Amino acid sequence: MLRWLTLLSCILLLHTNGDPVEYDEDLTGPQRKPPPPPFPFNVIVILPKKESIYDNFGMTLQKAMPVIDIAVKDIVKAEKLPPGWINLTYWDSKLYEDILLAERHATVGVIQAYCEHRLDAILGFADNYGLATVTKVTAGLNGGIPILTTSGMPSLLNSKKEYPFLTRMQGSYRLLADSMYQLIAYHDEDSVSQSNSSLNYLNLIFFYHDKRRAVNRVVAQDESQETGATSSHCYFSLYAIKRYFTEKSKTFKREWALNTPQFPFDEDLVIERETFKQWLREISLQSNGEFLFECVDWR
Repeated sequence: MLRWLTLLSCILLLHTNGDPVEYDEDLTGPQRKPPPPPFPFNVIVILPKKESIYDNFGMTLQKAMPVIDIAVKDIVKAEKLPPGWINLTYWDSKLYEDILLAERHATVGVIQAYCEHRLDAILGFADNYGLATVTKVTAGLNGGIPILTTSGMPSLLNSKKEYPFLTRMQGSYRLLADSMYQLIAYHDEDSVSQSNSSLNYLNLIFFYHDKRRAVNRVVAQDESQETGATSSHCYFSLYAIKRYFTEKSKTFKREWALNTPQFPFDEDLVIERETFKQWLREISLQSNGEFLFECVDWR
């Protein structure tokens, strides 16, 4: 952690007026320049080599490498940092092979880099499970390893106690939840966030794609295969909405205390048109035909 803080200090110094910064060690002794930064700065980039159905954002090493290389060259060209200031390691998470094993591959790469003393920061991740596991583990290594990611949107990753060194570059599903709450949710009369622009809907139902909880899932003979499916992109986004609604509204907290109205299904299985129409009829009755949260994975 000291190495990381030292590098940040050096970057800040380099962003001054361009003149060397001098300081007094004891305010009375001779002035001297600060010590050189501990280059190279070791960064591991963890992403899958190729796209797959498990990657909702299409993030791969092939797409990330040119962007990172250009950024590194621009910093050197602008004379912000000297050539060779960073040592990049690109690690394949193998998410395309098996989403259940991707977090294992990612953790192995991080531990290997740590044991070889080339781990100062981590970039990447296309899956939330790998990100969560590595963030928890690295928080205890060398005082904490910072992780920067453009994924990691589930609200479960908001906990600074569990994920103290995680920085998400594009927010979280909580922003989506806040927008939905302001747009359609019933607001308690005594709520400070009461809005006249809200549609004040109370009877809501979640209709979404999720293999793990799907009503039309294929029940395997081996029970372990059934429970092996991971939660979907849709599940995480709608879970954030549920959590936000129950935090902001006493009414939703009471109504959804035992069960949140939901209808998960597996969109990858063949669904007859009549079956889908019947589902829509059923959920429209549960929501009184007022509002329906629908989420499917568009690939």
